[in-house]
Amino acid sequence: MQRLVLLTLAALWTSAAATASAAPPPGPPPGRAAQGGGMEIFISPSGEPFRGAGGLAAWFAGADADADGLVTLAEFEADAVRMFGQLDTDQNGSIDGFETQAYEREIAPEIRSLGGARPPPGAGRGPGAEGERPRRPMLGMARAAPPARREGAARFGLLNEPHPVRGADADLSGRVSLEEWLKAAARRFGLLDQDGDGVLTADSLPPRPGA
Repeated sequence: MQRLVLLTLAALWTSAAATASAAPPPGPPPGRAAQGGGMEIFISPSGEPFRGAGGLAAWFAGADADADGLVTLAEFEADAVRMFGQLDTDQNGSIDGFETQAYEREIAPEIRSLGGARPPPGAGRGPGAEGERPRRPMLGMARAAPPARREGAARFGLLNEPHPVRGADADLSGRVSLEEWLKAAARRFGLLDQDGDGVLTADSLPPRPGA
């Protein structure tokens, strides 16, 4: 069974790597200017940016491979593996520090801005309430519940995870292997599957910040 799983994962990565090598280098696509002069953007759980109106719907439709309105864990992982193939530009089976920097610089530069919306004074009794400094989320920690303040990619996505690539580096080695990437995908799927039925629907996803 373990051998079958490894072979399946290897096949997924090989397919993603071939697709990435055949496509032009990823870069920020054009987007629609949002109110206040900013860019309307959605960053998927695997860190892929979608600029312009309807980014969340575009990501969901792409992940829903059989177009049945449901995203299963297998489909979610396949979407994550596709993104891994884009980030692993030298196709050596891991995302290293240089590739992570390229992601921050060329693919999703918005995540380098750590600003976020603060709650109104006195809202809540925990961290972030009036008179207390809000705690910054740990780099590798993803949460489904809305935090007092979101930073980095968390401001544009469904999970409170500031950096989707660094957040998958479970052993803090500075590299993200395909195995680590898939474990992160499974963890993220579990956080989004709030009713525990094993599938994601557009209506069951948690609200985005500011939505």
